[in-house]
Amino acid sequence: MKRLAVTIFCVSLLSSLAAFITFQVIGGPDRSVACDQAALPEHFVCLSTVRKWDESDILWVDARPREQWEEDGIEGSVLVNDQEDWIDLEVGFMSKMIEQLKPIVVVYCNQSGCGSSKYVANQLRQKHAEALGFQVFVLEGGVNALREEK
Repeated sequence: MKRLAVTIFCVSLLSSLAAFITFQVIGGPDRSVACDQAALPEHFVCLSTVRKWDESDILWVDARPREQWEEDGIEGSVLVNDQEDWIDLEVGFMSKMIEQLKPIVVVYCNQSGCGSSKYVANQLRQKHAEALGFQVFVLEGGVNALREEK
């Protein structure tokens, strides 16, 4: 029994040492949000594509809950989500859009494929995009893509 315990300890120690050395040489795991613009559905956009656009042309829309938006939302973004009173949030969006006249709206939420951002983007596209002349996109990777960039 003592021999088994010593063997397990030695294997664990060697495994831990190998993992530590690998981490030091290669680094941690790649947690970046991979994105291939050509493979995305219509109206979705990679952050790398957004970064090629003129920042002054973009209005960021946060589709997350208010607490998260207040905590770490993009500076200058507007809150529009499907958890609060849509009319109030829509009025806030329209005020900002009319004030700034941005031709591109990028909606983001917590992660890739988040239902909130798709819903908000579709609503803004159907109700206002044509009349006000702007395009609406959903950010692939959501706020995680933005965090990874920083």
